[in-house]
Amino acid sequence: MSDDHDDYASAGYTGALEPGRRAALVVVDPVRAYVDPACGLYAGVEEPVERMRELTRAARAAGVHVAVTTMALSADGSNAGVFFRKVPALAAYLPGTSTGAFIAGLAPVDGDTLVPKQYPSAFFGTSLAADLVARGVDTLFIAGLSTSGCIRATATDAMQHGFVPIVVREAVGDRLPSVHDSKLFDIHAKIGEVWGIDRVLAHWSAA
Repeated sequence: MSDDHDDYASAGYTGALEPGRRAALVVVDPVRAYVDPACGLYAGVEEPVERMRELTRAARAAGVHVAVTTMALSADGSNAGVFFRKVPALAAYLPGTSTGAFIAGLAPVDGDTLVPKQYPSAFFGTSLAADLVARGVDTLFIAGLSTSGCIRATATDAMQHGFVPIVVREAVGDRLPSVHDSKLFDIHAKIGEVWGIDRVLAHWSAA
């Protein structure tokens, strides 16, 4: 992996982003599908889920605004278009399914922003960007599931909307460690920053 870092550095992937003046935390799709072994989307992410709970509690205590996304599909999934046709496993999110419900301790609470979406990015077709701008947010910490899909898409769109994206390493997860690691590498190289949770908590405490 050090050779990979050296190769990217020699090519000019050396930029670093610093947090701005006001941050928010978005927790992407923290739903039961990823922790229910009977569901096809089960990803063995129980440890990242614990870190998500820790992170959201700390954010609220520090006055960092929290947004939580969920897949809001129509009864036949048609409002997710090509995405639903490509990934039939998204049926786990259909209305009335237990697997589409929030994981205990990760549902939005009063004062949070609920972001219904139909596609991987928390920004695509949603009001998240406008909500963040209205709150004066310039930095977005990102947690949730899964790293290769909705986390990478959300980090990319955060950057494209002008927010500094910081993915919290221990608070994201995916079904395959190799895929998870490669996407974090890619995010760090080209999109934003990847911070450990201890660094995030220390930053919020200092702020």
